Amino acid sequence: MNCSTIKRDGRAVCNAGALPVDDNSVVRSGTQAGDGPIGPLTGRMLLAVSRRARPHMMKGLYAMVRPSAFSICAVVSLVLSGCGTPFVGADPVPSTSSLDHARDVARPELERSADFEKISVETEIQAPLASVTTWFADRGAAAFGSFLTGTDSVPGVVSTESLSGAWSQPGDRRRVVFSDNNTALEEITDRKPQLLQYQIWNLTNRTGRYIRYAVSELEFIGNRQATRVRWTYSFRPKIWPDGYLIRPYVQNDFRKFMEVGLQAMRDKAVTDLAPKRSARSS
Repeated sequence: MNCSTIKRDGRAVCNAGALPVDDNSVVRSGTQAGDGPIGPLTGRMLLAVSRRARPHMMKGLYAMVRPSAFSICAVVSLVLSGCGTPFVGADPVPSTSSLDHARDVARPELERSADFEKISVETEIQAPLASVTTWFADRGAAAFGSFLTGTDSVPGVVSTESLSGAWSQPGDRRRVVFSDNNTALEEITDRKPQLLQYQIWNLTNRTGRYIRYAVSELEFIGNRQATRVRWTYSFRPKIWPDGYLIRPYVQNDFRKFMEVGLQAMRDKAVTDLAPKRSARSS
């Protein structure tokens, strides 16, 4: 390989064809690359170019790998999701046998130590804790689905059908139908005066492809003046990429859905409890 010799400060240094140079300032020589060391100036120039190029090379590599990795995760997730159990009672108007199956099918086991994608919202009701929890036990819990009217990105609940019990104690189960004709099964897993916990599974919409189940918890904390209601939703991803894929939906779209629903419940509680407060004050 021929070297290009650059005239600089009266000295000739070998460029080895590594850097672009002006032909008018180059003297061609017969020196071979292996005949002698490259001048110190050329070595420093090569190192500088390498360092300048490295960030651009890494950015280009990251730009190519990132979408590919995301696509691979999505494809793997969809393929593995398709291997799950078939939906039960998924039709908006199911048959009697389908409802019987939905009533008897085992719900997924709750995994206390599993990784969940969680979201929590809160509101405050200007009423004593005892009054709010009594109202919720008598009216609010059974009517909770009616508060979930939905948003532009998350369909609301249009009906709930009891499969067992009156939605008041652990083991009570119901079927939920959404405005986009998708459905889900829900079962109460814990019930205390200040807590309602229920599990959601068999979700037939797009989110259902990525989760095994979800857990909803309504907690009531307060005193004689006011009550704080905290609503937490915990989604159990099927496999690792699923948590990553549903995170934007959970933290943005579903958060708004929960905020709208909790606001509706608060307004209803305030309306129902107002006459009782007025009667006490008079």
